[in-house]
Amino acid sequence: MDQLKDSTAWLDYFERNRLNRPEPDWDRPTPFPPPVAAKLARSLAHFQLGESCEGNTLLTGARRARPDDPDYIAAMALFVAEEREHARLLAHLVARFGGTLVTKHWTDRCFTVARHALGVGFEIQTVVVAEMVGGAYFQLLRSTGDPVLREVCELMVRDETQHRRFHVDHVVVAQLRWSPLRRALWTAQFKLMLRGALFAAWVDHRSALRAVGINRRLFFAEGRASARDWLVRRAAAYPDGRRGRRSSRPLSLRRC
Repeated sequence: MDQLKDSTAWLDYFERNRLNRPEPDWDRPTPFPPPVAAKLARSLAHFQLGESCEGNTLLTGARRARPDDPDYIAAMALFVAEEREHARLLAHLVARFGGTLVTKHWTDRCFTVARHALGVGFEIQTVVVAEMVGGAYFQLLRSTGDPVLREVCELMVRDETQHRRFHVDHVVVAQLRWSPLRRALWTAQFKLMLRGALFAAWVDHRSALRAVGINRRLFFAEGRASARDWLVRRAAAYPDGRRGRRSSRPLSLRRC
């Protein structure tokens, strides 16, 4: 497993990740027939709406949670900017498939309410769950035969894998002084939240996913695999972590 990174390392990562991101060939024709393209456009428009969040509440919460860690706050700002870039790419895909963007949807309303319900810690948890759902979605769509869709999905999967790692490193710091029992209870409610999010996403996107050969079993398996990797990374960071082994280096509130 990769070692956890401190805030300075994450800031460096996000700064480097802004470079060398070639623009897809949006004019390249899609191999999908119009009915399939229409279903994909509707589905992608809903994800685009979710990626369009300005992130002001998240940034304000980050400043309150880590006031003495300017690199973390700067890294969070670049994370938010990367999410907006994803929204821009998805908007191009929606247009390419002949669809239109949306400004509201029930899944986005549920996500927004959950994000703002219980402070920055719960907001980050909600973001992580959304990243896992999105990661499963884009991971499966990348192999459906459209080169432009594959290019965008590969970029999204690459970015969101690192986003999840960025947030797990924050969660480790936030939960460092928790007891093993408290962390276990947190894990249980996190899994329940993920299960509900995967179900909601499947209800919303099943028409598009089925149109390109992706069934419910594949979608849920991909989402669970993403969650398993994230939770293992989190658990292994603690002195009483997975299999009782200690971390290879000490943890502190500044470096993790």
